Amino acid sequence: MITRKNKARIILFILLAFLSFCLISFFYIIFSPLKGNVTLGLLFYSLGKLAGLIGFLFLSLLIISGDTARFFDRYFGIDKIIKFQRKFALITSVFILFHPIFFILSSKLPISYLILDFTAIPLALGIISLYIFIIVMICSLVYKRISYNLWQYIHILTYLLFFFSLYHAANWGSNSGNLFIRGIYLLLLVAIIMGIIYRTYYKIKQRENKFYVKEVKMETKDTFSLILKPNKKFNFKAGQFCFLRLNKDRLYARHPFTISGSPDEEDLHFTIKLNGEFTKIALELKKGEEVIVEGPFGIFTLDEAEEKEIVFIAGGVGITPFISMIKSNLYSSIKKNIALFYCSRTLKGTIFKKELDNIKEDWLKKVYIFSEDECQGYEKGVINKSFISKYVKDINNSVFFICGPEQIKKCVINELKGLGIRKENIIVEDFFW
Repeated sequence: MITRKNKARIILFILLAFLSFCLISFFYIIFSPLKGNVTLGLLFYSLGKLAGLIGFLFLSLLIISGDTARFFDRYFGIDKIIKFQRKFALITSVFILFHPIFFILSSKLPISYLILDFTAIPLALGIISLYIFIIVMICSLVYKRISYNLWQYIHILTYLLFFFSLYHAANWGSNSGNLFIRGIYLLLLVAIIMGIIYRTYYKIKQRENKFYVKEVKMETKDTFSLILKPNKKFNFKAGQFCFLRLNKDRLYARHPFTISGSPDEEDLHFTIKLNGEFTKIALELKKGEEVIVEGPFGIFTLDEAEEKEIVFIAGGVGITPFISMIKSNLYSSIKKNIALFYCSRTLKGTIFKKELDNIKEDWLKKVYIFSEDECQGYEKGVINKSFISKYVKDINNSVFFICGPEQIKKCVINELKGLGIRKENIIVEDFFW
């Protein structure tokens, strides 16, 4: 059976092979005809064509990855896809911006590449595409301050950007008659259309799910659980997260929160630490108010454990995916052995401690580590190799799940590496928002 990781590697290999083939082909098509003395103007012109082809290819892949992110979440995790898109968007920007810059440097009439002239429709659409791209990039940087409806219209702008760019490239580019390049254009067009169909279908299906506030429950002085009642069964895997959106009080942004309940429970639980305007307004939600939920997403699940012993290392509110997994294990007919290291500052600030203490099953080993409190029966300090070696007997046959603040994650990863734990046995949940 092919594992998720192997499927992800195959997809990445195919993508990298496709990109490499395209880039090498673009370079050959543009520069192979150049012979003899090449003027600086001709070199800039050729570089402008190359930047345009690469920019259009990267832009298309950026749009396609956005449309299909929910599908490929099962292989890579949508959090990693979003982080990739942010970095890839910067690379794409470089090629798109250098496309007109190189042409301007090669031309005696540089203004013609910036001013709209509808006597040459393909060129005009290319210039409009440049301005649309700049607008979309600026909006992406300030997306948390943009209304939900406006953000949806901006996504439509990206499709307009693609089709304008495609028309420009196919009807204005000097290499547009090349069969290979036209084949790439056609392939990207088909992929974009398929992405639009998939994204539209997904959005329509999501609208069938309605979520209403059932209860807002304080867990500690700065942490609360938002309990939502869905209109029908909501399926997810323990450890996954959702995006929550609150369309009220001019608060438009969506935020990811891990589900802290079990898939076997009827209601949907999110445990949230008070931090910023979004969480403060979420705390003030009233019973019966609607919350927009998109998901579930993520691959931080017990599927990654295979047949190994399981070790959870949580810091603060990073307990949320683990409490979901532990609750799920309670309902499961096949119990997994779990060792939980729960790092917190104080005993009083430890989330879900009462629920965890009520679980007396032999398969769950609980180790509380407090950095400030010194309590009898609990460990004091920060998690390190000695704690791990003390409580985990079969280190080499264990998989370590880590979730918590960045400082704790970095510390734990270094300690695990010091114990000789292999990278594939260290699974980290990233806070990416």
